[in-house]
Amino acid sequence: MPDHQADTNETLAAGPGMVVAFHYDLYDAQGQKIETSKNGNPVLCLHGERGVLLALQDAFVGKVRGDDLSVTIPHQKAYGRRYPERQQRVSRKKIDGGRQQTFHPGQLITLRGEHGPSPATIIKAGKFNVDVDVNHPLAGVDLTFDVQIVSVRRASAEERAHGHAHGVGGHQH
Repeated sequence: MPDHQADTNETLAAGPGMVVAFHYDLYDAQGQKIETSKNGNPVLCLHGERGVLLALQDAFVGKVRGDDLSVTIPHQKAYGRRYPERQQRVSRKKIDGGRQQTFHPGQLITLRGEHGPSPATIIKAGKFNVDVDVNHPLAGVDLTFDVQIVSVRRASAEERAHGHAHGVGGHQH
């Protein structure tokens, strides 16, 4: 049996060295749905690695295929607080495709910087400059995840070496 296939003879619980496949609905503190994974493939999480909030991974420990859970994560353990000083004015030429784009408030964009690309949200757009907020879009938001565990399996040696789970057909990087 290939190393990335699910174990079929035993029930495995989430924890270190395991890959959890899950679907989720994400809500803010007012109960408004922010996003869902149910329109695509399940999200894969190699326990203990980046890519999925650590507070959410902690809630997975001991869970098995078929489990449902609801997890509320305060903003401090999610994407942190919102910092007002992280709003800035940038030249359109520092935005990927910025000279040709029409921007609108609330739009998510990618800025080019000395440390690589970084996400930002448009506050106001002008002819030569754009006012942006470089806080994570969910900074300052308490989050509730309604989760369905689709599968739990042992991570392959390759996944552990790469530091992330691989989907069907191997890795996509």
